[in-house]
Amino acid sequence: MLSTRVRWAERLLGSAIIARRCRQRIRKLSRELPIVEQPGLSRAVSRRFDGYSCDLWHKVYAAASGRHCIDYVPEDLFVNVFENRLNPRKRKELYKDKNHYDRLNWSCLPETIFRIINGRMFDKSYQLIDVASALKIARKSGLEEFVVKPARDTGGGSRVSFLPFDELATFIPSELKEQSDWIIQHPVVQHEVMAALHPHAVNTIRIVTIRMGAAIFVVSAFVRIGAGTSRVDNLTPGKGIGVGVQGDGRLRKYGYNLRYKRFTKHPDYGYEVEGFELPSFDAAQRTCISLHQTIPELDLISWDVAIGHDGHPIVLEFNVRRPDIGHSQVCNGPVLTPFIDAVLARRKWHMIPGIGAIDEVDADAIAA
Repeated sequence: MLSTRVRWAERLLGSAIIARRCRQRIRKLSRELPIVEQPGLSRAVSRRFDGYSCDLWHKVYAAASGRHCIDYVPEDLFVNVFENRLNPRKRKELYKDKNHYDRLNWSCLPETIFRIINGRMFDKSYQLIDVASALKIARKSGLEEFVVKPARDTGGGSRVSFLPFDELATFIPSELKEQSDWIIQHPVVQHEVMAALHPHAVNTIRIVTIRMGAAIFVVSAFVRIGAGTSRVDNLTPGKGIGVGVQGDGRLRKYGYNLRYKRFTKHPDYGYEVEGFELPSFDAAQRTCISLHQTIPELDLISWDVAIGHDGHPIVLEFNVRRPDIGHSQVCNGPVLTPFIDAVLARRKWHMIPGIGAIDEVDADAIAA
């Protein structure tokens, strides 16, 4: 009984921390956007979301996008309840490790050269090797540089490096230690049309898919376009922009940076984003849907897809937590509308003062 109460208290604390961080962020964003007060909005939000009455998310998303809608899902409610139900915590861990990807036997992944798992070196087929063998494999590839990523937690492009051979040779010995996990891959050569968006980074399409019953749907897609001299396209550095993608692969009128500042033109090159047509967008969507079918235990996945020089989609990574629902809603509107009621009606959930939304499923899981 005591251990059950401890685990329940830990889950409450975790939900409280998530809710607090989410609300701190939305309050900060609200001070930078032209928020318009909407009489009765808080009551309308409370009716729509069973007692959840914080309307700041709706105000911020509307101020950024110009689209007013009651179906915007607040981020803390999304993480603590919506996402928690679709992707149970205990079923996500394996898929958070990029060194697991090659075991899935997908043909659309970047080619792996070798990997470091818990401080030990393995080739792309998971055979144990030493440093000399790894460097021999790297040199034999003929590449001028190598993509080096942490196998876990690369949100926002954190610690992703592009190293020439000499630097790779220096890097390896420093990471042969317990709990060190890295994957070393071939760099992606992107399609010339994608490169035209920003040539210094591989510009990727963030595609979010959801499983409802036996069907899998694309919830949202936006292209992440790099800016400045950054080699990664992610929005986290604050310079890149995300632009919503319509069903036909054409970009919407506005792009948004990390702080939801609106752009009609690329901040570096001045071209208008509206109407730009992405190559192979339909193929990218079909690829994500097909791959999601091979992961039956998780119902919500966000995919980072590059388009290769030959037009084939390349899945750089997929995320089973925190699919940047805020940017999806700013770029594309209330994308979860068709699924809100079905997901929230699965079990009871509660609004706890000072903590926020928490899912009753956690109580069941902890007691089990």
